Amino acid sequence: MRIYKIITALLIILLFSNSKLNAQQNQSQISGYALNPEGNPALYSTVVLLNKDSVQIKGVLSGEDGSFVLDKITPGDYFVQIRSVEFQTYTTNLISITPNYKITLDTIQLATAINQLDEIVVKADKSLIEIHPDKMVYNVSASANASGSSGLELLEKAPGITIDMDNNIILQGKSGVQIYINGRPSRLSGTDLANMLQGMRSDNIESIEIITNPSSKYEAEGTAGIINIIMKKNPDTGLNGNLVTSYSQGIYSRGSIGSTLNYNSEKLAFNTNVTVTESDYQDNFVEVSEQRGYVLDMKTNGLYNRRGYNFSGGLDYYLNEKNSFTLDGRVFITKRNDISKNNTGIMDATSLIPVENLIAKNIEEVPSENYMLNLNYSYVPGSTSNFSTDFSYGKYTDWGDSYQPNTYYDANMDSVLRTINDQFDTYVFIDILSGKIDYEKKFDFLTFSTGAKYSYIKTDNTLDFYNIIEEKPVFDVTRSNKFDYEEKVAAFYFMLNAKPTEKLTLNAGIRMENTNSLGVLDSEISTLDDRVARSYNDFFPNFGISYNNQKNSEISASIGRRINRPNYQYLNPFESKMSELQSWKGNPFLQPNYVTNYVISYSYKQRLVISNTYSVTKDFFANIFVIVDNKASILTPRNMDKVINNGLSVTYPVKAFPWWKLSSFVNYNYETYEGDLQGTLIDLSIHTYSGRVQNMFKIPGDIDLEVTYSYYSPWIWRGSVRVKANQRLNVGIKKAFFNKMLLVQLTGNDILRTGSDYHYNSNYGGIITDGVRTFDNRRFGINLTYNFGNQQAKARQRSRSAIDDELNRISE
Repeated sequence: MRIYKIITALLIILLFSNSKLNAQQNQSQISGYALNPEGNPALYSTVVLLNKDSVQIKGVLSGEDGSFVLDKITPGDYFVQIRSVEFQTYTTNLISITPNYKITLDTIQLATAINQLDEIVVKADKSLIEIHPDKMVYNVSASANASGSSGLELLEKAPGITIDMDNNIILQGKSGVQIYINGRPSRLSGTDLANMLQGMRSDNIESIEIITNPSSKYEAEGTAGIINIIMKKNPDTGLNGNLVTSYSQGIYSRGSIGSTLNYNSEKLAFNTNVTVTESDYQDNFVEVSEQRGYVLDMKTNGLYNRRGYNFSGGLDYYLNEKNSFTLDGRVFITKRNDISKNNTGIMDATSLIPVENLIAKNIEEVPSENYMLNLNYSYVPGSTSNFSTDFSYGKYTDWGDSYQPNTYYDANMDSVLRTINDQFDTYVFIDILSGKIDYEKKFDFLTFSTGAKYSYIKTDNTLDFYNIIEEKPVFDVTRSNKFDYEEKVAAFYFMLNAKPTEKLTLNAGIRMENTNSLGVLDSEISTLDDRVARSYNDFFPNFGISYNNQKNSEISASIGRRINRPNYQYLNPFESKMSELQSWKGNPFLQPNYVTNYVISYSYKQRLVISNTYSVTKDFFANIFVIVDNKASILTPRNMDKVINNGLSVTYPVKAFPWWKLSSFVNYNYETYEGDLQGTLIDLSIHTYSGRVQNMFKIPGDIDLEVTYSYYSPWIWRGSVRVKANQRLNVGIKKAFFNKMLLVQLTGNDILRTGSDYHYNSNYGGIITDGVRTFDNRRFGINLTYNFGNQQAKARQRSRSAIDDELNRISE
């Protein structure tokens, strides 16, 4: 920690000394007044300083009297532009600024917008990909191919994101992603997170924000970064809504129907959405493995049905220009009906003579419910400070009812050798409570942010195991258990962001977190690991520096430390059978893993972005198979010593022609996995690369056509298994009818069926495996959206707390 303290002290000294020097040497400014067509102050209009190449340098909002001041301007030639949805955009002539030069412009009277009738209509043509200094944004509503997907499937359409075969989310080659919804952490992980995302619909999602190196303001959880899912909230004034239905067909069908209702007025905004979904998912295995003198030839066909009922709603109330409240909630109710059929031939490895055959099924019914409620209060006393509080409560439950018949036959399948039938019920209850406060204060050259947060998570997990004897379930106390897990995290952070010169930006922050957790196993068979308590303090520093030449280029560098805590499923030490030959067993001694991320990025015109990331992860979570009883194996998580990831990514969205927008993303990683996992040695390295090209065409008839090609090179699965390369071609067509009241979208995913089969192999711990896993990824669908009510955004007078899109894109 000493080096972090030294760097922090040096940065603070540099911030103050450089800023003071700059303030003494650079007093140039442009001031003026903006009036509306009636001669009254055009309050809170956006005033932007542009260089001679029309690149935005800085921006402010005009005051209540229409005044504005753009200060600390470096010598050069500039334009001043005033923007407002109510008036025509105004741009001055070129203004030459010399050192310590101050100029007051003649009073500017704005003209009425030429398209103003009874109200101002705001129309935005969003780019598919937006590049910001601190994040990348994938605008779902701009895509012709995103409709009709689940939330989990949608994530894979965003640049840099892949979903592995266990539904784990990988961001630019790294696992350990934290999922946020509307700026708040979801708190779920593993299968629970996957179930929630599968219950969401892409038609209810506005955009996906990808933050690879979050600042200290964000929670330290998530070694690969943060993915923030922004749900749709229609800003149009008055009462409006839509009806949405989608259907897609692959080997199996999937469909949904839903409705959204919005009401917006000067002080009140209300939105609600209800969606019902019905989906079938295929998951087939063909796998051959050799272990301890036996060869297992397995074929598994799985069909998983998901029926979901989703509800979300929100209420925004603007008490006055300084105080506002937001209340929002979400409910995801899902019923899963899963069935898998397994046929395993067991052979002698030397002679390859069949020994016996296993015919097994796993029939499972798992209803789940997920409730989330958030309350936010925001106080903005002036243009230089703001304060907010946020309270969240969440509850997740599922009840699993599984039946698992296993029948062993002789080598010729002529006679039954033995039958082992099992039944087990699982109960999962998760309670999540969190509260946080944030405060920000802007000074002349410096912005100071601080805040605190407390979160509490409690999970109750019960496994009731039954042996089926004479077709009746008999409770087996030796194989049943109850596992409770409790986690408390208290955090505090502070950040400094300064701009000592017009071209240089520095930021430094640190987050401190105290974690207390307790896992308790209650079972008939006592174990040494039935009670595991932990308490630890962590410090997560984050430093960054960026240089903008005020023309076209910007270069930045940052370093940050993050954590990934094991979820309760990984910590439950009791064994849960997936079949007679494969089981899952948690590890209560699993330690959290830590990562240090180093990032260097270069951007050109905020479009071309080249980033180099280097990260070292200690105690990486790896899932490995361990042999038991020669034929059977257990899948269990263990800490791997170290994983190193060195990556290079290039993003370039460009408008090639008025009718063709092109967005390309390329990512390269060199990854190493190494460690002694309690006797299982892992030493793997691999060069991985992926690429995605998304083409948006405007074709005759006002039709939008999207063609996307994606390629994924060989990669490492579970930290121990090599997966071969695959690729996909997706298409989408979008057309609006009846003055944009009806939107029709046609989609085709993996149309050449080159991304539905995943071939893999591994060789470690005495197990040699070669297999292929098949999903139902080639799909063709249709999506219909009918809009009703007022679909035109009317200009609303903004308070001082409002910050429009243009200002958000300007580095301060």
